[in-house]
Amino acid sequence: MKRWIAVLALVLAVAPCVARADEAAKQAKVKELFATMHLEHNLDRMMSAMKSQVEATALNASGAEQMTPEKKKIQQEFIDNSMKVVNDAFGWQALESAYIKLYADTYTEAELDGILAFYKSPAGQAMLAKTPQLTAGTMQIVHSRMGDFQPKMQALQNQYLKQMTAPAAPAANLPHH
Repeated sequence: MKRWIAVLALVLAVAPCVARADEAAKQAKVKELFATMHLEHNLDRMMSAMKSQVEATALNASGAEQMTPEKKKIQQEFIDNSMKVVNDAFGWQALESAYIKLYADTYTEAELDGILAFYKSPAGQAMLAKTPQLTAGTMQIVHSRMGDFQPKMQALQNQYLKQMTAPAAPAANLPHH
């Protein structure tokens, strides 16, 4: 009996260590996957695009073409502060641990092995290299359809709002049973 208690105690003591080791191995594979997918680099490119949009917004503000040095300083502070807020919320430093947990919770170790094998393959590397091109093409397709889509949706919304705001028709006198 004492032997079983000792074995049980050993199992209970070792199991959390094994689980932590398994989790650490899984997280290491997730980090390897992120490196293989160039996730941090892609996020940096997205942040750079956001910075360009913030700068364009600041430059297009009314009166921006005739700014005094003081106003230009205020503008640059706006850009810098905006990017700090964006980076604090969406930069790699802010997201990495949450992404690692998400991927580790979502995929098994075997699935991570398979995903890694794919992304390390020539086909996987081609997919990674061509994803920005596919994304840009997808956006062009969607954008080209917006011209037809928006008026149709607006007409449907207008019809709906008209119907919803119209006075209710009187209820028909139906016999009650």
